[in-house]
Amino acid sequence: SPIWDTGLAVHAMLEAGEPKNGARLNKAMRWMADRQVCDVSGDWATHRPGLRFGGWAFQYANDHYPDVDDSAVVAMALDRASDPKVKQGLPRAVEWIVGMQSKNGGWGSFDAGNSHYHLNHIPFADHGALLDPPTEDVTARCVGMLAQIGDEAGNDAIERGLSYLHETQQPDGSWYGRWG
Repeated sequence: SPIWDTGLAVHAMLEAGEPKNGARLNKAMRWMADRQVCDVSGDWATHRPGLRFGGWAFQYANDHYPDVDDSAVVAMALDRASDPKVKQGLPRAVEWIVGMQSKNGGWGSFDAGNSHYHLNHIPFADHGALLDPPTEDVTARCVGMLAQIGDEAGNDAIERGLSYLHETQQPDGSWYGRWG
């Protein structure tokens, strides 16, 4: 995915010491900022009808399906930008990501509260991934993003996300990751 890959590349370049105001990073940051979905209602709006749009989609021309995971990665990258114009969409991204948190404190990638696990037992759902329930990897990214940005609107969401992570830690100390 160009969104995901560009977000990860920007993080890597910043961590490796590339200057924030360098031409390559500025170009990548503007490219990501321009792809924020702010005017298309997707399936996610079924469970969150009053929530303003503000995420990023995994692939091109898929504005109906922005995902929380990519959105957190992009928001974390844009938060580190030197150009204030690139950061203009961050409050809306935070609002959308916080609004997509599930009741149990976790986040799924594309939907909120989609944890009807019995659907995974339908015969044609033999891959066991018919839904988009909250997962530890997406939740960890959202908690990290909210902590990095430091928006007070995310404080309760961080606490609820941490509770979800505490509850889902495996006995051996690990967490399950669906998306990586």
